[in-house]
Amino acid sequence: MLRLKIDRPSLIPSLATLVTAGAGGLAFAVLGLPAPWMCGALVAVTVLSLCGAPARLPEPLRFACFTVLGCSMGTALTPEMMQKAVTWPVSMSFLALSIVGVMAFVTLFLRKVAGWNLATAYYASVPGALSAVIAMAQASDADMRRVAFAQAMRLFLLVALLTQILGGASGPAPVAAPVLSPLPDLAVLLLASFAGSLLAQKARIPGGVLVGALMASGLLHAFGLSHAVVPDILMVPAFVVLGAGVGIRFRGTTLATLRDCLTASLGAFIVAMAVSLACAFAAAWVTGEDVGKMVTAFAPGALETMTVLGYALGYDPAFMSAHHIFRFAGLSVALPVIAHLLFQAGRPAD
Repeated sequence: MLRLKIDRPSLIPSLATLVTAGAGGLAFAVLGLPAPWMCGALVAVTVLSLCGAPARLPEPLRFACFTVLGCSMGTALTPEMMQKAVTWPVSMSFLALSIVGVMAFVTLFLRKVAGWNLATAYYASVPGALSAVIAMAQASDADMRRVAFAQAMRLFLLVALLTQILGGASGPAPVAAPVLSPLPDLAVLLLASFAGSLLAQKARIPGGVLVGALMASGLLHAFGLSHAVVPDILMVPAFVVLGAGVGIRFRGTTLATLRDCLTASLGAFIVAMAVSLACAFAAAWVTGEDVGKMVTAFAPGALETMTVLGYALGYDPAFMSAHHIFRFAGLSVALPVIAHLLFQAGRPAD
């Protein structure tokens, strides 16, 4: 739930994090790299976190970030996009196959090659649903340092690599129109998106802040009730906060953790991407959809981050959100069942 109170002791670390993120984004923008504000912030804050600085972001700022991004994504929804939804069950079937394959092969790799115990390998293999993964892993004999690092490393590499590889191939990222929308229209759009975020979060919808804003904005535009677009003056800070939010996942990582986990986590990422790419290419071939679009939709990362990443690369936001919500929902249901079979079924009763 959204909390408006900001902890004063965290104010200076939060400001330092934002300044670092903004500087990283500006550097990437000057260099002309794809998705510069998000990726530059990601790299800069990751370095800050690995250096031991107390990188932080206030929760209200995260809420505002995902509300603005969801609102902007909703402006791109069109009836023509929604008509393509008839092909989604086919691609979602391949996505389900991808999830099973990623978890199976990554767990096998971490067990047999890296030598991690079963619980650690299992929870490190899960492609997303991080909150559920951490909660369940803490109740097992999993090594939390390894699980958290492997998950953070995969998300970092996904954002850093996909934007650079697909950025040029997918065409220019969507940007706000050069003419600003009338302030009353923009205010109504933002207020509706804010309300949608609150309602979706209260209803415990996966990625509720982003998805709620997206749906509220999308409905207004689909029915012709709004033609407003979100200006760059709001989009740029939102992308900076998004990138910084990924970077602070490395906060508290020690050199010992890096030495212990880096090679195994990189190997696990390669295995996960090999499986995801194979399924994404197969889905693209069967459905006739763009390969880059499928690769981004199948990317095994955080729901909100991957959905926004797809949008930043110019892909259909409805398609992205539907597939990543499907993955999150499926994992949320399957994780406890599989964990019970792996870790409980064979244990004798007390």
